Amino acid sequence: MRVRPAAPGTSARGLLGPAVLAALAAGALAVVAAAVVAGGPGAAGASIGLALVVGFLLLGQVPVAQVARGRRGLAAGLLLMLYTARVVLLLVALRVLSDADGVDREAVGLTVIAAALAWTAGTVWSALRWRPLLVEPTGPDEPTGHEADGAARQR
Repeated sequence: MRVRPAAPGTSARGLLGPAVLAALAAGALAVVAAAVVAGGPGAAGASIGLALVVGFLLLGQVPVAQVARGRRGLAAGLLLMLYTARVVLLLVALRVLSDADGVDREAVGLTVIAAALAWTAGTVWSALRWRPLLVEPTGPDEPTGHEADGAARQR
């Protein structure tokens, strides 16, 4: 059996980090741009949009973490419950924001789009660089790792 070690940074935090950082960077740029274009209400709207996206997507990682720990049944229930709750809370938040004074709705919408796209790009980037632990079983006629090392030294 051959074991290829995992590459550094393949923990859940290492896989999720680039997505969070990308979303926060895009959100920070959106807050600055909204503040320049629409003033205080724009910055408030962009900040709220960033908080909605990061909160929505981070809560979605809870079921994924449960699956990684081997709790598939719990993860399926959590996935269904959390997704439904997140969508309802997001719709309520957007409804409240649409009636709020002092919040630029366009800034909220554009920030949500930019942060979600940045999160997706960070996730794809992490997935392309992910190198999980790989165990390749050897057949009965193939030498094991120690025997192969000895044969290579004899040459």
